[in-house]
Amino acid sequence: MSHFLEVACFNEASAILAQENGADRIELCAHRELDGISPPLQWISELKKHLHIPMFVMVRPRGGNFVYSNEEFESMKIYLQQALQAGADGFVFGCLQANFGLNLDQNKALIELANELPCTLHKAFDLCDDLEKTINEAIQLGFRQILSSGGMKTALEGAQVLSKLILKYSQKLEIMPGANVRSTNLAEIKNICRAKWYHSSAIIDSSTLPDAQEIQALKKA
Repeated sequence: MSHFLEVACFNEASAILAQENGADRIELCAHRELDGISPPLQWISELKKHLHIPMFVMVRPRGGNFVYSNEEFESMKIYLQQALQAGADGFVFGCLQANFGLNLDQNKALIELANELPCTLHKAFDLCDDLEKTINEAIQLGFRQILSSGGMKTALEGAQVLSKLILKYSQKLEIMPGANVRSTNLAEIKNICRAKWYHSSAIIDSSTLPDAQEIQALKKA
């Protein structure tokens, strides 16, 4: 089975570097210290001139929780439409209710606005109380992929949970292990999970840039 690497990139230089060193896809965000929020639209349009791999764009108006007010949600809809025009190849988002379940209406509206481009449910998924119920809802909504650490802090800690979910649902949507995935643990995660896609920032220090050798090592692993 072929394996693929998505690299989370928090600026334009990171995206170029990730592509040059073998990444298969970019997750474009801003502000690593907030765990990734919507990047400036000009980054998308500029990177579109240079990238030949897909660029999925984060749709998240702020850091913090994933429960959005009506005003925040309206801004997310507007941003997604603008990012679509700027050249995004897919989107990454996750809207929750206060009771830690998916906000079905909000997620559905964003998926419809994506105009059939693939959408990933990000790690808001891991905050949901019932992961299997949430996966089934995500499938019904039309998400193509879920980024998850199996409800745990790291993908390695959640690998056994991820393995079961991948075995059961991989024919219906992609489940991509993420959270502290590094070249030093990817082989172990891969052996347990048997996933097709893996997600990493490939950042190994306090830098905002991924490490070129780490991306290459992740690909080899």
